[in-house]
Amino acid sequence: MKYDIKLCTEEDEDFIEERIDAINHSIVPPKEGSEDDELVFKIADDEGNTIAGCILVIGSWKIAELDIIWVDEKYRRKGLGSALIREAEKVASERGCYVMFLGTFDFQARPLYEKHGYSLCGTVRDFPRGHENYTLIKRLDQSDQEPSLSKDLPTRFEISPGNEDDAEFIIKGLDEYNTSQAARKHKKYIPLEKKLLDADGNLIAAIFAGVGRWNSFEIDMIWVDEPYRNQGIGSELLAETEREAKEYGAYFALAEGLLDWQTGFFKKNGYMTVGTLEDCPKGHSMQVLEKRF
Repeated sequence: MKYDIKLCTEEDEDFIEERIDAINHSIVPPKEGSEDDELVFKIADDEGNTIAGCILVIGSWKIAELDIIWVDEKYRRKGLGSALIREAEKVASERGCYVMFLGTFDFQARPLYEKHGYSLCGTVRDFPRGHENYTLIKRLDQSDQEPSLSKDLPTRFEISPGNEDDAEFIIKGLDEYNTSQAARKHKKYIPLEKKLLDADGNLIAAIFAGVGRWNSFEIDMIWVDEPYRNQGIGSELLAETEREAKEYGAYFALAEGLLDWQTGFFKKNGYMTVGTLEDCPKGHSMQVLEKRF
């Protein structure tokens, strides 16, 4: 049977994300009344300029991710990073989260996170080239891991809520620092988003992925409609996208945040687990998988 390959649209992305969420929530229902949320915190100087900040993501399973944290170089080693970590933990705990995880590179702040009780649960080696990427996790529901207030923040500073503009500024600050530590291979992320249509034009499979600026092939979502599963369509779609990623210089593939019921497909296609977040969501695990080209 022949299929048409087309580029995905924003509507396709929303559609597929809803379908994947429906499958995931049928296996582990979300907490009642909860939904995904993104919170921004910032610290400003005396003139109102943002000098540090973080982005906290809370999922419907009450799993928190410290997605971004950044401190301006002139204000490092003054307790601002610790204050942001503790504030994020406090808010996550107040919202019912039982665990928090984060990702960091070897040129970032792994020792700081470990000082705050985070434990290593995954390592991606040689990413970016010559460096390592780590996944760390911390339980928030254990008596010896209770989050504390940001009491070490210098009195001249305070943490306040941020908005989308603040988030963009914080992301830009961290991106500039990362680029100074490991040169980017591409100026921007290269999307490789494809969908398959049957003879009647119906969407039957799709992949959302791309090549990062450090030449990693990053997989966000892959989906095959139920009547077409177990026919090799997903594997063919993944292999075709991997081939294109290699043409852009990708030297390995990275699939993060995969749930334990999703990993079988990737392992069948040559991926291996390099990190495991136990009990995320409760009774299951979240994994980081890679495949070297």
